Amino acid sequence: MQAIILCGGFGTRLRPIVSNVPKSMAPINGVPFMQIQLEKLKMAGCNKVIFAVGYKKEIIESCFKNDFKGMELIYSKEDEPLGTGGALKQALQYITEDFAIVLNGDVYLDIDFDKLIERHINTGAVYTLAIKPMENFDRYGNIIFEGDKIIAHIEKKPTKKGYINLGCYVINKDIFKNINMPNKFSLETDYLSNNLSKRLHSYYIYDGYFIDIGIPEDYEKFIKYMQDKIIE
Repeated sequence: MQAIILCGGFGTRLRPIVSNVPKSMAPINGVPFMQIQLEKLKMAGCNKVIFAVGYKKEIIESCFKNDFKGMELIYSKEDEPLGTGGALKQALQYITEDFAIVLNGDVYLDIDFDKLIERHINTGAVYTLAIKPMENFDRYGNIIFEGDKIIAHIEKKPTKKGYINLGCYVINKDIFKNINMPNKFSLETDYLSNNLSKRLHSYYIYDGYFIDIGIPEDYEKFIKYMQDKIIE
């Protein structure tokens, strides 16, 4: 198993309380948030992680260098912001297997990566997104599907009930092959909106614990969540 962590964002919403490091390195009870992600990937059997880095990338590289508990670490560096799609396209060149797990650098979820991959393989999709049922949300994209197929990715807006994009997915290494995508683009608005009908983009429903630490309130919630896990 190989993975990509998208961690090039500026983290502007979290900056009032975490200003000296990128948000993926926000301290959680003395440990960088990204280390918690790496621990989960290691436990799942991952052997290579590509960091798609941008803002304050030197902090991430100096912390983890090129190895984490036997996992090879590679840095796909943005000289300028490339958007989610551009960063992913650049990072995929370092993947040597048919597909990779992709995680946003500010999300935590207790997902079974093996089951997510199994779903991806069984459907034959080029992209399989982890989604979660939720009510009354406005911070996440809403996923519409029929059968095994995602038919729409609705951008963030107030929604009473739906399935949210969890920022975790399996993607084929060659997903952008023969598609004329620029170096800088959004995966959601530029790629998915134009290609959902052309190839199979599927989903995996997950209903466990999930949090995005990108705002101060949820960052503090996750610190408490991890403290309680240690006590247990």
